[in-house]
Parts: sequence; structure tokens; C-alpha cells
Amino acid sequence: MAKLLRYLKPIWWEVLIVMLLTALDAYLGLLLPDFMTKITAIMENPDYATGTDAMTGLIPLWGHNYITPTGDSVKDIWIVGGVMTGISFIALILSFFGSIMNSHVGAYFGQKLRQEVFHKVTGFSVADYGKFGTATLITRTTNDIEQCQQLVQMGLRILVRSPVTLIVAVIMILTKDARIAGVVAVSIPVIIVIMVVLFVLAYPLFEKFQTVFDKVTATLRESITGVRVVRAFNQQKSENKRFDDVNDEATKLVTKFSRIMSFANPTIGIVFDITYMAIFVVGYLLLDGRQFASQAEVMASFGNVIASAEYAMNIMFGFIMFSLLFIMVPRASASAKRINEVLAVTNQIKEPTAPIHPNNKEGVVEFQDVTFTFPDANVPTLNHISFKTKPGSTTAIIGSTGSGKSSVINLIPRFYDVTAGHVLIDGVDVRDYEKHELRDKIGFVPQQALLFSGTIRSNMEFGNPNASEEDIKLALDIAQATHFVSKKEQGLDSVVEHGGKNFSGGQKQRLCIARALVKKPEIYIFDDSFSALDFKTDIKLRTALKGYTKDSSVIIVAQRVSTILDADDIVVLSDGKIVGEGTHRQLLKSCQVYQEIVYSQLDKEEIAKTMKLAEAFSSEGGER
Repeated sequence: MAKLLRYLKPIWWEVLIVMLLTALDAYLGLLLPDFMTKITAIMENPDYATGTDAMTGLIPLWGHNYITPTGDSVKDIWIVGGVMTGISFIALILSFFGSIMNSHVGAYFGQKLRQEVFHKVTGFSVADYGKFGTATLITRTTNDIEQCQQLVQMGLRILVRSPVTLIVAVIMILTKDARIAGVVAVSIPVIIVIMVVLFVLAYPLFEKFQTVFDKVTATLRESITGVRVVRAFNQQKSENKRFDDVNDEATKLVTKFSRIMSFANPTIGIVFDITYMAIFVVGYLLLDGRQFASQAEVMASFGNVIASAEYAMNIMFGFIMFSLLFIMVPRASASAKRINEVLAVTNQIKEPTAPIHPNNKEGVVEFQDVTFTFPDANVPTLNHISFKTKPGSTTAIIGSTGSGKSSVINLIPRFYDVTAGHVLIDGVDVRDYEKHELRDKIGFVPQQALLFSGTIRSNMEFGNPNASEEDIKLALDIAQATHFVSKKEQGLDSVVEHGGKNFSGGQKQRLCIARALVKKPEIYIFDDSFSALDFKTDIKLRTALKGYTKDSSVIIVAQRVSTILDADDIVVLSDGKIVGEGTHRQLLKSCQVYQEIVYSQLDKEEIAKTMKLAEAFSSEGGER
């Protein structure tokens, strides 16, 4: 937790002011019991106006005679009461402003910490992200930070008020009667031992609880996002049971912790009830065996006992406040540990120490003998991959499931770094580009179509914040999305729900394609981005795409053969290796793996048609 407090450094002066206001508020509150003693003395001694020594310094404040007796007991009580009211009012003002500033400190801490964690997570490489997972990152960014924020917000005042209350109250008791203070000196160690024992028992439970809470979040997220699948397979009962199991586990941990911490307040209360009673017993014994010169002296001694009891109650209140930290610290400490784990991650995809900024912007992508192994794997996913794209041409990558198609394209924007070999863009290794500059060259359409909540316009501007309305409409037209967008009452300003749930799969895919087109990059990467489109829409889109991307390199990962018939170069992968490269017509004659893929999707008549289409493409653009 101490590591996270560095985020309070920019507002350290606010923290100091909160501590000062809290300390003054606590101190002023501890002056009041002594004033009550003086009022008691006035009420019990109507002859105090004679100016005897017993009445000198009737109302001492900070070591000075603040009020001189007037001789009128009622008037003096009003004076003392007025001073008490003034002190209470000042304490109220201090508490008010202290609470406002303390709230700002807590809110600022939570804001900066959430900001730092979010920025850290968004900068993760895919491998770094995989170490944690979605559920635990959500929990750490929300619940864990909330626990730390609450500890800062409450703990800042408690850590000041509680020690000030304890120290000042003990000093006040010592000034009254050191023998009475001995009672408190016995009870304080007992309470400290109780609190330490409870802390030792509770801390491990919160570390377990945060892990279980991750499971609850993950299970809930899976069940909600996959609700249609759950219903389709009639697995509501099994999903309910799965959630109940992790929820019960979390409940048991919380119950166990609550049972342990439930001993704190009543135990401290019992100890101080005994202390409170013991103070009166000791005070009685001291008064019983002592000779007093006057009734005023008797009442003064009795007033000291009363004041000592009040200070003992303040000490108890200070320990009760401190016990709240013992409830919060274990959970916040476990949360802080989890947050620090995220912040301590060193991004595997590092910025180059001496970045290169090439002048040419052609968008040529070249793989030179690339080998890639996932961080948690022992066997390479890609082996000695080499191919090259050209501006104005389309390069397709096809292969069976698990052949490494997506791994190839993930190396281009540096979602992963190669294990061996080089990935070049315009002759420069992608590792020598600044990540922002590298990814600015690429228009990436992922395999899973994802839209962000907002509007269609805001999603298009996600690709290019400076895009004009004409640019957006052209991109939608190329992506074959104009038809359904125009049917929306608000057009480009139509609402997009979270994840684009108010659009069909094909509509989402076309909007994602349009988002990449709006960017107008040098390189377009389509990771199986046409799979949700019908054949007619697919053909229209790719035909329109040719003219729009004539100055850029286009890389298409596809499952359907029909999508890549007109590709200038088709790279065939199998088990992470290139087993064939060429046009559709060439591969159909020379590559067995490609033949198997084609034969699995098309019958003989359709294959014959694809050959004619390939010949037509060749006659239009030369041998491909």
C-alpha cells in the first residue's frame, strides 16, 4: 500500500492540511471535559467569589487564566458554556473543511490510480494481457482500487485523530491524577494485543477473497456474454450451480472474516467498560481516605475523577476508530498487492531506443525467415516464414485451423515480437518503429468484429478523428454499409450499444471494415473479416475495395476460398510453415494442402467456375 501513496505526491499540501485540521479538531474536542469539571465546581461552590486559591484559574486554557470569576455563579456558567460553545463551533468548522478536503484527497487518489492502471493495461502486449485475463483486470481496476481509495479516505483522518486523541487524553488523565491513569495504562496493552491477534487472523482471508472475487467476476461475465449459448443448450441449471459454488466460496470467506472482526468492537467495549468502572472505584478509594480542607476541594477532586472517566471514554473511542483500520487494512493491503502486480509488469513490446523514421511510405510488408514461439509455449507456432507484399496488390493467407494465420498478421503491428527473423515495413524492422508510428500505418480489422458504445460516427472517427463526413460516407459505401445505416433515423448519429449488440454480425463486420477504410493507411489487414458476409455482399465489397486500396498493401486472412480468388498472391500455411505460394490457378495445380481446402469447400462444378474466374482475373490484370 505504501507504494501506491506516491500518487498523493501532487497534492501533498492538501494531505498536510487535512492532517492539521483533523488534529486540531480532535484536540479541541478533548478540552470540553475539563470545562465540565469547572461548571461542576461553580455549581457546588456558591461562595467562590471570595477569590480563594481554589477558585483562581477557574477556566484555564492553554496554560493561562482565560476567565476571571465575576462573583455571579449563573453568569460564570454562561461564560464557561459560551467558551465551550465557541470551541465546539470551531471544531465543527474544522471538521467540515477537513471532511471536504479529505473527500477530494480520496477521490483524487482513486482517479489517478485508476488512470494509471488503465493506461498500463491498455499498453500491455497480448502476452502481458494473457497473464491476467479480463475478469481479474476488471476486478483490479474497479473493486481493488475502491478498497485502496476507501482506506486512504478514512485512514487519513483516523491515523491522525486516533493517535492525537489517545496521546492528549492520556496526558490529560496524568495531569488530573497519575494514580487514576494507571488504570488506563493496564487496559491499553490488552486492547493492542486483541487488535494484533485479530489482524493476524484476518489478513490471509482477504488475499484469498480477492482471488475468489475474480472467479465470481469471471463466471458472471461468461454467463452474461454467453447467455444465448446457455439457453440454447438448456444449461441454466448448471450455470446457476457454477455461479452458486464460487459465490458460496466467497460468502464463506466474508462470513469467516466478519466473525473474526466482529470480536473487535464488543471486546474493546467490554475492556473499556471495565476501565470506566475501575476509574470510579479507584477515585472513590482515593477520595475516601483523604482529608479535604473545603467542600470546593472535594468537588474539584471529584471533578478530576469525572474528567478522567471522560478522557478514558475518548481513549476508547480512539481505539474503536483505530479498529476500523484493522477491518480495512487487510483487504486494502491485499488489493494494493494485486494493483502493484499490474503496475509492475514490464511491457514485453518495448519502444526502440533509437527509432527510425523512414521517408518512404509505400506500405511494403516483408517477412524474412520469421520464426515465432508464444511466450508460454515450447514449440514454435511459425517456422521460417518468408513472403513480401506490394502496394496495390492483395496478399491472401489461408490454411487450416491452427496453422498460424492470425499469428502471422499479429506480428505486423507488434502485438507480439518475432522469436527469430525480421518483419519489415518499407525496409525497416517493425521493432525499430515507435509503436504509435507503426500502428498508424496499419488499418486492422480483427477476426471478432467489435464496436464501441457511442454512435456510428464516433466509431468511424475511432479510425480517423479528423475524418470528414464525406470520408465516412465513402468508407461506408465501400464497406456495403450505406444501405442499413441510411435506414437509421439518425443516420451516422445512430446509437451503437456496448459491443455493437444492436447490429447483426454482418453489419458489425462491415462497420469495422469501414472504420479501417476511414483511416486510409498504407497497409490494410483483414483477419477473416468477410466470414459473416453473404457471397453477394462479399464480392461487391471486395470489388469496391480494389479501387479504394490501389495505393496500399492489402493482406487478407481467409477461411473461404471464394474470398481470395482474385488475390495477387496466396500464401498457404500448414503447421506454421509455408507449403505453397502463388495464385489460385497455380496453387490448385501445385499445392496439395490448397487443393484439400478447395475440395472441402467446393464441388467440381464450382471449382471449374473458380478456374474460369481466375482466368478472367488474369486476363484483366495480367498473370497473377
